[in-house]
Amino acid sequence: MDKRTLDETLLNRLFALRRRGIKVGLHRTEALLTKCGNPHRNVPVIHVAGTNGKGSTAAMIASILKASGRKVGLYTSPHLVRFNERIRIDGSPITDEAIVRFLDSYENDINSLGSTFFETTTALAFSHFARQKVDVAIIEVGLGGRLDSSNVAHSVLTVLTPIHYDHMEFLGHDISSITREKCGIFKAGVPAVISSQLAEVTETIESSAADAEVHLHNAPDICPLENRRIAREVSRFSYDDIDLTLPLIGQHQITNAQTAVTASILFDREIGMPAISGGLREVRWPARLQQMSRRPPVFYDVAHNPHGLEAVLATLHQLFPRKKIGTVYALKKSKHLDEITRLLEAHCHVVIATESDHGEFFEPHRLTKKLSNSAITTATAATPEAAFNLMNEGERQCDLWLIFGTHYMAKDVFDHFHFPFDNGQV
Repeated sequence: MDKRTLDETLLNRLFALRRRGIKVGLHRTEALLTKCGNPHRNVPVIHVAGTNGKGSTAAMIASILKASGRKVGLYTSPHLVRFNERIRIDGSPITDEAIVRFLDSYENDINSLGSTFFETTTALAFSHFARQKVDVAIIEVGLGGRLDSSNVAHSVLTVLTPIHYDHMEFLGHDISSITREKCGIFKAGVPAVISSQLAEVTETIESSAADAEVHLHNAPDICPLENRRIAREVSRFSYDDIDLTLPLIGQHQITNAQTAVTASILFDREIGMPAISGGLREVRWPARLQQMSRRPPVFYDVAHNPHGLEAVLATLHQLFPRKKIGTVYALKKSKHLDEITRLLEAHCHVVIATESDHGEFFEPHRLTKKLSNSAITTATAATPEAAFNLMNEGERQCDLWLIFGTHYMAKDVFDHFHFPFDNGQV
């Protein structure tokens, strides 16, 4: 095949599928994979679901298994800057040529089946991993679990990161319903790893596991960690009397590492500490409390629900006690505006609201209106770039800044701070 690039025309072909929206169910994905020769049947999968931390946990598992000498696929969503990020092998994103080849081969099938963007992307990922003969693929659930396209996977291990409220319009309006949907990735006889969970969540997980004939492995029991501590660039902790370093900051990331180590051990009982230590040390996962500037400190995190934002703010308070925090944020209309507003009232000094031109976002004035009766200084900006300029003008009002709320600001953030997003390896 002639060398081709993933130009704007090709991207339009792919992203045009978003107009088909989100459709629950596995039948279209299974039908498309049948057209592709059922590549998912030839790829051992570690399937990762949860509300927060599933992407970070998946990236850590992939890094540990890569350090053990395996060829590892990693499928995550959404991307930050470039579509290719979603599908990686040993950290390297899928090539433009591989995407072109897939679309040229199966576009008629995609259209005749009415496959959605995520269904098509899932089939592309499995096809790429099978073609490249990976030893194992780490697959992150896109939405929920039970009816998510990724649940066609032939998993050898399932993982549940912390479960909280999110995507309630699809998953249910109580925590038990949300948990049951995420437990839908359980497969009979396939072991499952669970992170530390709320008591009600644990109860539902245990009930779902019993129904599915799944043996649960509690990460804190299998991988007890000691000496947890964080700095501005790394987190440190001890496991089995060995000191480990993680280039992701926060107690929540240490919890994710605990889950990732447990999953890696269950996948391979012979995995050694060099692979665990090296894999954690080398993991790369941008836009997770990533420091974009030092004077003043500016961090970017894609947290977009109350639990995620709470963890990020707790980390900043631990790193910068008694310092004034300013924020820039955009939020999709499906998110928990009231709860996020309460967190901003409790923790922030200045709030600048903006929006992205991708998808359905709250208008900035709607975000700040919720804070009109508080003592917080607020401002609105029509674009992220305008918001960043306001942040620069008001930097003396705050000791540090947090940009949060969405993946869709990523390109704006990295461009504004002239920050190299990705060197091609994650």
